[in-house]
Amino acid sequence: MIVTLTTDFGGHYVGIMKGVIKRIAPTAEVIDLGTDVQPFDVKGGAFVLYSSYKYFPLGTVHVAVVDPGVGSERRAIAVRSRNYYFVGPDNGVLIPAAREDGVVEMREISNRELFLEDISSTFHGRDIFSPVAAFLANGGEFEKVGGKVEIVKDLEFFREVSEGRAEGEVLFVDRFGNLVTSLIEGDLAEKECVIEFEGKRLRARHARTYSEGREGEILIIKGSSGHYEISVREGSAKEVTGLGVGRRFAVLDP
Repeated sequence: MIVTLTTDFGGHYVGIMKGVIKRIAPTAEVIDLGTDVQPFDVKGGAFVLYSSYKYFPLGTVHVAVVDPGVGSERRAIAVRSRNYYFVGPDNGVLIPAAREDGVVEMREISNRELFLEDISSTFHGRDIFSPVAAFLANGGEFEKVGGKVEIVKDLEFFREVSEGRAEGEVLFVDRFGNLVTSLIEGDLAEKECVIEFEGKRLRARHARTYSEGREGEILIIKGSSGHYEISVREGSAKEVTGLGVGRRFAVLDP
């Protein structure tokens, strides 16, 4: 069985989670899906999971812990979808992926017999989410993680499309400075356009590949996730535009 990890922890914290999982489920393969999500960036973590979960074998347990509310009243949840399991905090980070695959059942993680003995108020990734993921990876019954819940905190990616105008938000910034947006195929007419945000207007051009642009040119490209990206040929769209995760913008006809 495979367990994936998506977190904003980085460093040795991820290694500790792997150790907990392997101690409980020695045969589980633990894969870093995205362990360098920007700190506290729940929406960015949700996008990493959403854009990646489906490429894993059926039955994979996906753990996502981007959890600014750790130790507070926020719940811990597990979601069973048609093909996967999702484990993490009830702050929306699991929901776009689970919803796309088709939610079958959701449960609050409350069975303390599955947790580590000593529970820190700051590291539920180690003490709650990792052992529960390992339990599921070992073939444990989903019903034993806790009671059913019908309503959890939702998270949606903002997009509004009308004739000649598409509004979206930046969901993720990769290491090249490309801005992955909430806009998807069909939202944009693939031609020259204007990107508008906070009173600024920047001209951009649709391209199929990064190499089609001139050096320093702003491009809009349909990325591997199926979402449009704002990019700069051999440059950083983040630096050129000043946009970052959560910032909204509009794409207009010129």
